Amino acid sequence: MTLFAFRGVKSHGWTFYDPIMIRPGEKQVSIKSCTACVKCATCHTVCPVYSVVPAESHSARGKMALIEAAIEGNLEGSTLLREYLELCLLCGACEEACPNLVPTVPIMLQAREMVAGDVGIKTGKGILLNHLLGALKTFRLAMRTGRAAQRLVFKRIPHESGLRRRFPMPLVPEDRTLPEVSARFLTELASGTVREGTGPRIGIFAGCMVNYFYPEMGMNMVELLAATGATVIIPEDQACCGMPALAGGAGNTARELALRNLEEFEKFDLDLIVTGCATCGSNLKENYTQLLEEGGVDSDRAVNFVSKIFDLNEFLTGKALSGLTDGEITETAEKRVVTYHHPCHLGRFQGIKDEPIGLIESIPGVEYVPMEDADRCCGMGGSFSIEHYDISKKINDEKVKKILETGAGTVVTSCPACILHIRDGLRRHGVEDIEVVHIARLLSETIEKSLNDSARRGTEADQQENTTDLSRSP
Repeated sequence: MTLFAFRGVKSHGWTFYDPIMIRPGEKQVSIKSCTACVKCATCHTVCPVYSVVPAESHSARGKMALIEAAIEGNLEGSTLLREYLELCLLCGACEEACPNLVPTVPIMLQAREMVAGDVGIKTGKGILLNHLLGALKTFRLAMRTGRAAQRLVFKRIPHESGLRRRFPMPLVPEDRTLPEVSARFLTELASGTVREGTGPRIGIFAGCMVNYFYPEMGMNMVELLAATGATVIIPEDQACCGMPALAGGAGNTARELALRNLEEFEKFDLDLIVTGCATCGSNLKENYTQLLEEGGVDSDRAVNFVSKIFDLNEFLTGKALSGLTDGEITETAEKRVVTYHHPCHLGRFQGIKDEPIGLIESIPGVEYVPMEDADRCCGMGGSFSIEHYDISKKINDEKVKKILETGAGTVVTSCPACILHIRDGLRRHGVEDIEVVHIARLLSETIEKSLNDSARRGTEADQQENTTDLSRSP
């Protein structure tokens, strides 16, 4: 895990926070803003945005230069600078490839907050991030309103793909597929203690996408965690993890949400907190210690909370899943061919790459086929895909191409947002016969099939025994 502390530095009207990068086992490395970037252009070779729009301002090197110029007083904070900073997926590919280990993502997050403080956030986005996202009751009311109104402005398309607009509207292109707001949210389907077990008390951090759009993924998680013997709990009043706010420059909202989630999950005396959203997991692990401390939470309390966070793949690896291990799955003549997309916030930020592959390969009847560039960003990037869909879908086109090359009929991933965007890309290309699912669904389907097969064999055995007994009757 990487933790970040920040030291305020005032310069030419800005208060810029200079990150101090702390990695376990390493000394502290002071990153004075972005001056550690030596402009070598290694980032050009890995940046998804630069690959589509090869402009210097779209690369990490260009953005580090812009931030450096602003800090030195050679460039004023402006809406144009804000636009340049927002043209980034925060995928971390540049940080991973950087020979000088420049922590570009935390630098970008801080720069966005500073610019937002200087020139504000775009009006609609600002209302969402500064006022709506942090007000849980109001936000849920807005989601319920959207649920009721979505059929008026959107039309359903086949194959569980979601919705497309009925008429022109801002930020929603004609060819874009969006998910339906669920008829029932996860916290409406299940909350509090939803499964009793003899194992640890595990809370599920759902995240907005799972709670409001894909509650079935949350229920799949419930069954998987219960299959390990855990007591499974879904805190009803959990809120957004805060990553949209943090990425959008609304740092105060992110800190408020972190505190709210801490207090909500602490009510249940949990041993562990598991999430099936790569972005939520990354934010909870990487940023919550700092956000909570900035919000006035004692360091030990913050660290204790963060230490309980696990991604679903991370937790399930090596765990015995009753039904998957106890039962025997009837082999079918045709194997299910599966490939896997590595979400940036899971593989690159949390270092969880081998675990999901191991889980997939452990499933009887599944043939895993590696995807070329499986860890390259799909182009989603949260609000990036809304504000810059033209760039986002070109990046997504490359991901679709790599998927088709595998010949797989199922794409598995561990991020609900990636699922949304990859489904959108496949539909735009007219591909209707490839399903995109969360790994929780793949595993839970396997357990269900195993239990059904075991029950069927038990019924057949009982019938055979009864037939034998009858044949022996006088």
